[in-house]
Amino acid sequence: MARVAKHRHAVDTGYARGEETRARIVIAALKMFGERGFEAASTRDIATAAGVNAPALQYYFDNKEGLYLACVEHIVKRVWAYLSDAVAAAERAVAENKSDAELIDAYCTIQEVQAHFMFTSDEAGDWRLFMARLQSGEGPEAGFQCIHQQVSARMIKVLSTIVGRMLGRAPDDEETLVRTMMLSGHLHAFHSVRKSVLSKLNWDTFDANRLAVLKRVIREHISALLRSMAKTRDSTSTVQVMHAKRATARTKKKAVAVRH
Repeated sequence: MARVAKHRHAVDTGYARGEETRARIVIAALKMFGERGFEAASTRDIATAAGVNAPALQYYFDNKEGLYLACVEHIVKRVWAYLSDAVAAAERAVAENKSDAELIDAYCTIQEVQAHFMFTSDEAGDWRLFMARLQSGEGPEAGFQCIHQQVSARMIKVLSTIVGRMLGRAPDDEETLVRTMMLSGHLHAFHSVRKSVLSKLNWDTFDANRLAVLKRVIREHISALLRSMAKTRDSTSTVQVMHAKRATARTKKKAVAVRH
């Protein structure tokens, strides 16, 4: 399990603005870790950017790794507060064995909520470089494990279960997981190369109308792909039933022939 970063509260420290100071350090660290990477970002520069003295970082976070984990936990808290309702609704749909249409809707809703958060939250924009480095393997392993355990694992479980239902495969089947990650990957690619996307579209930003277009296309594409998977599943099942019936008929015919 990922180590939980130390969190000294204002009531513990005696500083009236302790929580504000801690939050300011985390925001400064997120930016600097994103721009420079974990190794190159110095605690002294982070302290300067946050407007505190260097010993304050040690007081609140123990060391640089503790500060890094606090940054990850900050992201996890914000992201999960935004996504939790949509994910929980999808989990209920799966548990209640809802129809294909309802499962597809639940999958698309998660993607739409993610898109809204990615392209309307100033914080999400500030985290882009930090998350790109974390996902590439930079920084303490505990940071990646924290994200994985508290957000990614639960997300991939419900999404892969829905894809598995469409395919007629297990959620942890290799092809199920590959298809799940490819379905979700397009949205993340839009976010990670945001500047390039905006340039190609001749957009200056994602305003409400442009975000609406993005959400509509996300839903159309994902729905079409998931329906296609379900159609293939159903066709395969029909063929298998037909083969089974023919095999049974042949067996019965042979049995009759033997008796006579």
